[in-house]
Amino acid sequence: MVPNYPLNPPDPMTADEQWIRLCDDFVNLEAQCAVLCELLMSISRRDLPLDNAGKHGIDLYSNQLREQLVAFKQQLHNARPIEAEQTG
Repeated sequence: MVPNYPLNPPDPMTADEQWIRLCDDFVNLEAQCAVLCELLMSISRRDLPLDNAGKHGIDLYSNQLREQLVAFKQQLHNARPIEAEQTG
């Protein structure tokens, strides 16, 4: 589930708008990671082996989370003040 808006929107956002969007994205990503953790803990506690469809579902969901992390990292980089990039 990659954010449904472009990484470089055509209209410039204010710093406040950008911060709110980043916070919302983080909350969404955190919730999805929590779901994956609960799922994996549940699977590890059961006695039955995981079938191929279940494995595929976990792989698919994990890949979607990785894509979101990459997009979120790019958003954080884009939101970083220019002065911080020059000094650090």
